[in-house]
Amino acid sequence: MTQISANISPETRDRLERYVRARGLKKGFVIEQALLHHLQAVSEIPDDMLIPPRLVVEQKTGDRLLERLASNEPPNQAMQALFADPGDVQASEGS
Repeated sequence: MTQISANISPETRDRLERYVRARGLKKGFVIEQALLHHLQAVSEIPDDMLIPPRLVVEQKTGDRLLERLASNEPPNQAMQALFADPGDVQASEGS
């Protein structure tokens, strides 16, 4: 066995601790399973299809995102098309 040390955020540590307590598991087991799962996934998924778990944006961009989220503005046509049911899109194209 090899021991690995890593710095993680307090939020991640809290989530891990809640998870292992709720399931009666050891932290080392959960971390190794998660790492194996992640490594298996990234070996099977093309690099350009991987989505990072965190997105880092500039302060100005973050502020704009927060403003948009708080505005309760209805989705524009591009957003509607992005999240539309594929069956609905095909049906509307034939009209």
